[in-house]
Order: sequence, then structure tokens, then C-alpha cells
Amino acid sequence: MAMSKEEQDQRRQEWYERVKKEGKLDRDPKEDHDAKLKTLQNPVRRNIIKSLNEKKMTFDELKAEFNLDSMPLKLHLGMLEDTLYIEKEDESTYVITPRGEDYLESAEPKDDLKKRRDEWYEKVKKEGKLKRNPTEDHKAGLKAMQNPIRRQIVESLGEGKMTFDEVKSRFDLNDVQAKLNLDMLVDTLYIEKEDDTTYVITVRGEAFLENVDHKHL
Repeated sequence: MAMSKEEQDQRRQEWYERVKKEGKLDRDPKEDHDAKLKTLQNPVRRNIIKSLNEKKMTFDELKAEFNLDSMPLKLHLGMLEDTLYIEKEDESTYVITPRGEDYLESAEPKDDLKKRRDEWYEKVKKEGKLKRNPTEDHKAGLKAMQNPIRRQIVESLGEGKMTFDEVKSRFDLNDVQAKLNLDMLVDTLYIEKEDDTTYVITVRGEAFLENVDHKHL
């Protein structure tokens, strides 16, 4: 039986709390960002995440599915485990994690993405959020993205929504610092609030991640 959205959200929150207690989210944000980029550059690893989203699989099943020898598969699985996209359910069985699910949710089909982008831009235009002239808008966007923490916040939200407290914890910020950075990103339309405490990436934020040279994030 499929889980409800509330059950999925609870599972996701419990998983993040568990891996945080286990010290698996203690990596420096830049190191974590670089490790995730390196992991997802390989199409085999991206396809392993997709396959595990459909069902849990054993090591031998993954070997057969991707026609890999043991050593290359161990390398791929080790990188995916290290970056928390998958984890072991037992000694031989692998499952996708909420971080892996968040990644897949952000990797939408191009046609759907274009339609959603058109709808988003129309919405923010109607709401008056594109009030700056193009030059002012460009300058504000450049200023927002000059700060590496803000670029990394956008990149993290590209993987999944985060609460104010999750942003504070992940980037080791106090309340004032977190609010300043998040407000600038909201003002320049790279992110937006889903509710009073939860932030999500916008279409503009996704476009930034697609077009930026990732070594500069």
C-alpha cells in the first residue's frame, strides 16, 4: 500500500534526523556539494538511483541489471552511499533514501519543466514580483549569487525543500545570518516559501543551477 503524503513527509523528516544524529551530515557544505556533483556526473550512478526508486535490489541484482563486475559496482554504490542517495537495508540489499528521492523529484522531464517554467514566470509576473527593470534585476541577482553560502543554499534546495532550521543547521548559521541569506534569495526569486518555515527552489533557481559552471558553486 502506497504511503500518504503525510507519511512520506514524516519518513523523510525521521530519516534526516537519524542521519544527522549518526554524524552523516557533518561534512563541510562545500565538500558535500562537490561530492554530490561528482557522484551525479556519472550516468550509471544516476540510473542506479532511478532503479532503486522502483524497488529495493541486492548487490547481485544490480550487477545483472547494469552488467557490471563487482569492483566497478562497489565503487558506484560506495559513492552513492557516501553522498546519502542510497543506503543498505541489510548486508546485501540497497534502497533509495529520501535524499535520493528528492534528487529524482528535481530531475523532471524537459517538456514538463518547460511548461512549469512558463507557468511560474506568468504567475510571478502577475503577482508583481518581476517589478525591477532588467538591469536592476540582473544586478540584484548577481549580488545575491556572489556569496558562496547563498549559491550552496540554492544547490541544496535543488535536491529538496528545507525548513529554516534545516538551513541553519546545514550551513552553521545563526538566525540573523540565515534570514539575511534566505531573504535575499527570495527577493531575487531563486527560492520561495512554501509555507511559514519551508523553502523550495524556484524555476529561476533551477535555471541558475543548469547554467552555472558547477566548479564555481
